[in-house]
Amino acid sequence: MTVTLPADLVETAWLAEHLYDPRLRVVDMRWRGDGSGRRLYYQGHIPGAVHLDWHSDLNGGSVDDLLLSPDRFAALMAANGIGDDSAVVAYADTDHSGAARLWWALHYHGHEQVAVLNGGIDKWLAEGRSLTTAVPQPAAARFTPRLQPRWLATADEIAATLENRAAGAQLVDTRPPEQYAGLAVWSPQGSRYLPPGQAWIEVDGARLRAGHIPGAVHLHSVDNLAPDWTYRSPPDLATLAAQAGLRTDRRVILYCGVGISASLGLFSLHLAGFNDLALYDASWREWGADPDRPVEVMAQPA
Repeated sequence: MTVTLPADLVETAWLAEHLYDPRLRVVDMRWRGDGSGRRLYYQGHIPGAVHLDWHSDLNGGSVDDLLLSPDRFAALMAANGIGDDSAVVAYADTDHSGAARLWWALHYHGHEQVAVLNGGIDKWLAEGRSLTTAVPQPAAARFTPRLQPRWLATADEIAATLENRAAGAQLVDTRPPEQYAGLAVWSPQGSRYLPPGQAWIEVDGARLRAGHIPGAVHLHSVDNLAPDWTYRSPPDLATLAAQAGLRTDRRVILYCGVGISASLGLFSLHLAGFNDLALYDASWREWGADPDRPVEVMAQPA
């Protein structure tokens, strides 16, 4: 019999109490652009946690950072001891996008027993809880993917939404404001600002245009977090969503640069009571590079 997760967002005290339950799998999702996320894991992690890197481990598509195919995702989970009867708690640090990414990926593959650790490893340490350098060797498990397509949006679905905005999905851009406005584009190193008079920047071989998908509202992913990097309360998250014009009775599709920070936005809307949510996984790396897809920029002062 598996441990039962109390909610999609669990507290450090709950994890500490259930840390050694044999059915619980803890996953460290810390990541750095220079690849040092795994080094951080080896320097110290929550006891029993395995490490997965969303860029090097979960990446397997034709567009950079697109999610692994179902069979490869299942093999990765199984190799890390995550099976059909496992309860999973994912954590990261700073903005927690990596943990939210795993939460979304598991739901897309039909595994709902997964939660995000509120405050991540930073809160764990602030409370004086211990870390370890011991790397667990979990027994291989059996993970059966049962795809739930509603969690994944495509460029074609978004294009259909643009044809019928009144009845289509609501679009949310979770990137930093300068990217949404069309002043900069996403890159692995952060925002890259456009030279004067130029509408695109080449990033890793792709010519990315600046701007956002027409009609998308802006809700920066990190605005969902409190100053101490814990999630804001569900009522506060619902207020942020309402201020952005989002309605719970309509489908919401979120995107960012490569589908990572949008995972945090999606998880936050889930906490706020939204039920029909989807991630445009290819995000701006696909849309911004396709000259046939429309983009919109904010008017700049003269």
